[in-house]
Amino acid sequence: MVFRPLGGVFHRHPVFNTMALDSGDAAVGVLSYNADKDTFDLTHKDGVVQQLGQEIYGHFVNNTAATIENGTAVGFAGANGEIEIQPYIADGSMPELYFIGVTTQQLSVGEEGKVTVWGEVRGLNTTGGLENWQQGDILYASPTSAGALTKVRPTAPDAVIVVAAVRTVDASDGIILVRPTLPMGLRYGTFYSDLDQTALLPNTAYAIAFDGTSSANGVSIGTPTSRIVAADAGYYQFSVSLQLASGSSSAKNLWLWISKNGTDVPNSAVKITNNINSGATTLHEQFTLSLEAGQYIELKWAVDDVALFLDAIPATAFSPAGHSVILNVAQLQL
Repeated sequence: MVFRPLGGVFHRHPVFNTMALDSGDAAVGVLSYNADKDTFDLTHKDGVVQQLGQEIYGHFVNNTAATIENGTAVGFAGANGEIEIQPYIADGSMPELYFIGVTTQQLSVGEEGKVTVWGEVRGLNTTGGLENWQQGDILYASPTSAGALTKVRPTAPDAVIVVAAVRTVDASDGIILVRPTLPMGLRYGTFYSDLDQTALLPNTAYAIAFDGTSSANGVSIGTPTSRIVAADAGYYQFSVSLQLASGSSSAKNLWLWISKNGTDVPNSAVKITNNINSGATTLHEQFTLSLEAGQYIELKWAVDDVALFLDAIPATAFSPAGHSVILNVAQLQL
């Protein structure tokens, strides 16, 4: 950078040499004009060159017990003076919103350095190995290998985090364009009971218990097992299916409703009547509620005749077994 006198007066207007420099040729802290990208390159330590206006970095520290390589997908791991990072894995064990970006340099244990949150990361192997990456492929945070990228779109319960696109395919000088898209991951769960549930007394409220989980993300069976607990706040839909069995031909009524944090939700009860001797009926119902983080719901039921109960269906020669209760939980909105 030089300063040119104009008309005998010394003006402090910077003028940059427009002769392109190879990446890393400029000294640390020096701005140089990049003719290919039509922008300025700012040279950082460790050979990191930032193209101003076209790349955005964050400054973080590797506080893990291993070196984090250039091109590693990383996420938030804590704070101790600087924000700490660790290789990110999209298997649901790390919150989606903890994802940060891709390292643009190798970071040894305890070293501070740069992570690209938007822009190009260069000097990578972008062949994809057995995945055979091609230019334009969309890359996701891997749910199986911490810090890795994959062009295979994950599916629930793994997190689907779009991280980058392949710009140049090469075994050592490949380039990816990082532009993370973080999903606002909605929570869900499917819970069931494989046991018959019988009311001990008529006209008495009981909480339905669950003994199994088909799949879940952020929703779980609590203690006691009648409680379904939401880890995150949100607006939830609860879809329940009851398999009912009758022990006599008299008309028997069953009531079903929902409670929140131990308090019955007003006007939530539904009623069904069964008068089939040794016959079965099903009840399907939906409830929607807003929950705060850590709150729980319970499904309550009562009968006016204990001969009506929740029936787990045994397998037959021609059909599989069936649950006495199935509850599907879906977060509709954050």
